[in-house]
Amino acid sequence: MKFIHCADVHLDTPLQGLAEYPGAPVQEIRNATRRAFEKVLEAAVSEKVDFLVIAGDLYDTGLKSFESALYFNAQMARLKEAGIDVYLIHGNHDAASKLLKQLRPPSNVHVFRSAEPQTFLIRNLRVALHGQSFATPEITDDLAAGYPEPLAQYFNIGVLHTNLSGISEHANYAPCSLDSLRNKGYQYWALGHVHNRQVLCENPYIVFPGNIQGRHGKEQGEKSCELVTVSESGAISLKTIATSVVPWTELDLDVSACGDAEEVYDKLRSELEETVACARDRVTAVRLRISGLTDAHVELNRDPEQVRHQAISLANEYGSGLLWIERVQVATLPRLDRRALLTRDDPVGEVVRMLDAMRADPALLAQLAAVEELRKKLPNELFEGTQPISFDSTTLAAALDEADGLLLARLSELEAV
Repeated sequence: MKFIHCADVHLDTPLQGLAEYPGAPVQEIRNATRRAFEKVLEAAVSEKVDFLVIAGDLYDTGLKSFESALYFNAQMARLKEAGIDVYLIHGNHDAASKLLKQLRPPSNVHVFRSAEPQTFLIRNLRVALHGQSFATPEITDDLAAGYPEPLAQYFNIGVLHTNLSGISEHANYAPCSLDSLRNKGYQYWALGHVHNRQVLCENPYIVFPGNIQGRHGKEQGEKSCELVTVSESGAISLKTIATSVVPWTELDLDVSACGDAEEVYDKLRSELEETVACARDRVTAVRLRISGLTDAHVELNRDPEQVRHQAISLANEYGSGLLWIERVQVATLPRLDRRALLTRDDPVGEVVRMLDAMRADPALLAQLAAVEELRKKLPNELFEGTQPISFDSTTLAAALDEADGLLLARLSELEAV
């Protein structure tokens, strides 16, 4: 018996942070989620799976176009012709969309109800699928606690859209514990909501497949779905099937050895060519960060918008139509003698000594991290997307380092005036 487990399709939602500009591969970007979904379906047909599981968030909040629902139904009709049934739950984003409720899917699509848990039986395969859809966008109850007991002599699959034990990058919807899932007695948990692939347990298998296409610069690397094979003895094996159409990558360009902007652009050209060579003929969305202690600092920071447009021009020239520059951050610093600054008996020296003391004081970082309590009072949207808020100690320490460099650079520039 074989099935594919996917989640968080977010069909037809635009990739975030990608502004249109001359030379950009616009059409590839616009169709990214559809093409990624088609990869899932092509794998289902070629692997001759028995069924497909979609663990929530097929659509996205605010998506109102019937064209998206018509497209989905057409794809499901393809699977129907191949004899493949589909089992799906509504996640938090689906619950805010009216598309699934207004347009009836083909008969091979089985949607778990939201009022209470529901079980679908595939009797010839001895498979029982248990699940419950979100009735509203924000479900804070433990839905899994109400799922039925496993059926004897059946392979039991739990389909659940959840943040599990409160994974920090995602809103804490339908929370439950890993132990509660492990002890339920099911053989496989098909989870959704968390966009990074995670195999949390292998006995039983508890799996987040991640989303099938990165939606913004924080969702980097290859995205995928899971091909699950169950032998006659009940042994389970997983195969990860790559689905990304437009992978996201962060290019950190260290220009410490560059003496001027021209040398920076020469190095950038080389890095962009290497990025294209590794792209396997796919469009890649690039988040560029230019960093390092460099003599080119003043020149680069004089007009960051010019740097951005130069990066776009190089991507168009050397990217073979396969690069999209999502963001350019100039984070360079001037060359400063920090030890000399520490000994200065003036406000600059005082600032340097204060920053070093802050960095060396774990108690201070702990105090900064205490603002985590604010998280409970802030909207969930602030913790998602391209620039989510984070209060963990690593992020706070990095922010302190960045503030240190920016402050010293500014003081240095003011002294030079």
